Amino acid sequence: MSGSMYDLSVATYSQEGRIYQVEYATKAVENSETVIGVKCKDGVILGAEKQKFSRLLEDNTNKRIYNIDLQTGMALCGKLPDGRNILQRAKAESSQYQDMYAIPASAHVLSDRVAQYVHAYTMYSGVRPFGSATFIASYNTFDGYELYMIEPSGNKYAYHACTHGKGRAVCKSEFERRNFKDLTCQEALVYIAKMLILAHEEFKEKKYEYEMTWITDNNGRKHQNVPQDLINNAVQQAEQLIEQDQIGE
Repeated sequence: MSGSMYDLSVATYSQEGRIYQVEYATKAVENSETVIGVKCKDGVILGAEKQKFSRLLEDNTNKRIYNIDLQTGMALCGKLPDGRNILQRAKAESSQYQDMYAIPASAHVLSDRVAQYVHAYTMYSGVRPFGSATFIASYNTFDGYELYMIEPSGNKYAYHACTHGKGRAVCKSEFERRNFKDLTCQEALVYIAKMLILAHEEFKEKKYEYEMTWITDNNGRKHQNVPQDLINNAVQQAEQLIEQDQIGE
């Protein structure tokens, strides 16, 4: 078998022990719009940028962040059709857990089940890996606020702050500069907006819109959209911060 044929099936390892189709799926996520998840002092925030590639598109459509249940949300980074498939599985797992145990599934349990589903698509030659990474944010009485990211390989990790997509390097450097655990969700919105703006700084001629949701002490610990006026205000303040940073340089 020639080297170029190791990527024809997800069930085939290369001579170095690599599965190329999983790496291709990861690359699809890396080239996607940026998605961010952050745990704060009083809650957790999910944020995403969405490129408006046509002036004919309606605002606030083609979502990247969805509800799984009242206290759990999922953000999709990468290929949206693949992400929606994972979303439907997560909703089914959540509903099944609720029916079985009469309590909502925690992010820990839900991410375990979804990660197994994603991993299954890296094991058989008749399927391909999902070109999507998923973020799960949740609150439950036992574990408090939780944030997980599931990668196309099926690996899942718990985070205080995580990101994926084109702007991941910019966001990670911002995470290292600021301790979000000391900020409230409302205070953190400005820095979330700043990271999303910086994520596409080299594509200023393109139009973007921002999607943010949160689960906080102030909204009954339910997964809800951040009010649009707060998002607009955060974006304005973030643009001012970026200008100040550029002047300081």
